[in-house]
Amino acid sequence: MSNILVTGAGGQLGSEIKKLAYKFTDYNFIYTNSSELDITNHIAVDSFLIFNKITIVINCAAYTAVDKAEKTKY
Repeated sequence: MSNILVTGAGGQLGSEIKKLAYKFTDYNFIYTNSSELDITNHIAVDSFLIFNKITIVINCAAYTAVDKAEKTKY
């Protein structure tokens, strides 16, 4: 059985994956949000992937503050 990490699980896309996951019984879905796993921290992500033996990642995390995104430069 493969472990699948779904980041951004509380958002629109992540929520839809949660609804459909029951159809894929050969996979173990692990859901996270930003308070559980900071995907901008590569050390935290690496540790999470190794500890949970993740084989597939579905990144549903999104920055939804459109107005702020247009004004903020990184």
